[in-house]
Parts: sequence; C-alpha cells; structure tokens
Amino acid sequence: MNWIETPESSNIARFAYDEASSMLIVDFIKGGTYYYYDVPQAIFDQMTAAPSKGQFLAYNVKGVYRYARA
Repeated sequence: MNWIETPESSNIARFAYDEASSMLIVDFIKGGTYYYYDVPQAIFDQMTAAPSKGQFLAYNVKGVYRYARA
C-alpha cells in the first residue's frame, strides 16, 4: 500500500488504498485517520486524479461508504 501525500490540500495530509480489502484510508491534517470500507478501485483512481482531494472526498465518499475513525 502506497501513501499519496497531498501537500496542496488544506484538509487531507495523505491517503492510501488497500486493494485486498477495498479500503480507502485518509489521514487528515487536523488529526484523525478514517477508514472507508468497500470503496471501488475506480473511486480511489478518481480521487487521485481530482484537483481537490478534499472536495472529491466530501462529494463522492463521505456519506456513501461505511467508515470508522482510527
């Protein structure tokens, strides 16, 4: 699993995807790590390509996929 650093983001420090479990992991700048479950690879790929990672997360992941805070 490779982390993608997001220095341009004001909200997300980094994120990664675990293919084996279809889990998106997001580390936030202000603290907290969230695990989003059953996220398709395509969503991760779209987030990686999105100009705003935080906006993409807010509109396409939050409220759509189950999650847990670490």
